[in-house]
Amino acid sequence: MTQHEPHQKHLIQIFRNNDRIGSGVRLTRHFALTAAHCLGDDKDNRMRPVLLRLPDGRRLAGEVQQFDLLSDMALVKIVFQKGEKVPLPGIHFDAAREGEAWTAARRPSGNGRLRGTVSHVSVIYQSTGEQAVNSHRLRPDGSCDDVRKFSGSPVDRGVPEPDRPAVVLGLLVARPATTDAPEGTLFAGTIDEAVRRFDTFKFRPERQQPLSDSERIYEVRQDHEAEALARKDRTVPAGLAAVTSYVNLRWHRPRP
Repeated sequence: MTQHEPHQKHLIQIFRNNDRIGSGVRLTRHFALTAAHCLGDDKDNRMRPVLLRLPDGRRLAGEVQQFDLLSDMALVKIVFQKGEKVPLPGIHFDAAREGEAWTAARRPSGNGRLRGTVSHVSVIYQSTGEQAVNSHRLRPDGSCDDVRKFSGSPVDRGVPEPDRPAVVLGLLVARPATTDAPEGTLFAGTIDEAVRRFDTFKFRPERQQPLSDSERIYEVRQDHEAEALARKDRTVPAGLAAVTSYVNLRWHRPRP
């Protein structure tokens, strides 16, 4: 499998000092999501700049915008050169379903494919006295020899097909210090939690028809009309003022 296959265009690799430290998912044109523990053991280390490798082999600078230890997720801004254009990946974000198959988007050579089934959907991952975050619990099929190599990898539904966009259910985060989950259980942070916990970038969901929570599906797309409206919207954070492209997330069902 080559790194250029269409259904892996949402996968990024993260480096420091030429050492790969983890993976991430391309969330929008300017932002990627990764596991916070990949970035270091303390605040100063986590906020250090990173180098991002896109699926086409291009390497771009990355700036860590925010990290959240409760969810073990971090938001990274992709820094483009002036005038550089990088197309958005074809990708959908969806809620997981108990018992469905999943596959880690990262597939290092010689390590086996990491895949399995979803055992629990949106259960408490970690909590404090005032707040709690959810994640999916994943049951691996046992074919992988070292799951640590997959930290931050997008978790795709089933086995993505080359001619269809990947459907991302979350990304692989660390096993929490306290959990009643069986040994070997993996955890996937959800995109919903990222939307709730990071205020650097706000999503503007639009609904053409009311959908239930079980039917909620994201698609990342560039939307010039939404961008124009966003720039007039006082609720959009000041951090977006310097962003040249605004990506809207619409709520809808992708074509089957």
